[in-house]
Amino acid sequence: MPARKYYCDYCDKQFQDTPADRKRHVKGIQHLQAKARWYDSFNQHHQQIPNPPLCFHFLNTGFCRYGHSCKYLHPIPNNATHHAPIPSPGNVVGVSLGNLPPSLQPPPEAGYPHLPFVDWG
Repeated sequence: MPARKYYCDYCDKQFQDTPADRKRHVKGIQHLQAKARWYDSFNQHHQQIPNPPLCFHFLNTGFCRYGHSCKYLHPIPNNATHHAPIPSPGNVVGVSLGNLPPSLQPPPEAGYPHLPFVDWG
């Protein structure tokens, strides 16, 4: 007799219906996020916070793992057409031009020195 299958409406996934598999799925991060998004879809229509606090993770990195279901505000600059602000090297924590690998450093202002052509053939 074939094993029974369980279908999760939140995740739109189907898997073998054993107590261990169902417990592992229900405690998984993907299921918890999908379930939170589903419930948040009802909350957002009925209860809008007038001035929600800013999402500091989004401000610092330009990315939030919760996306549109985040309860904090993801600001969009007025002159930007993209959805996430692109951080410049000056305002990113832990990044400076001095600690970049040589391949990612900007070219020198005087330009690269011209090396003589070597024909290896």
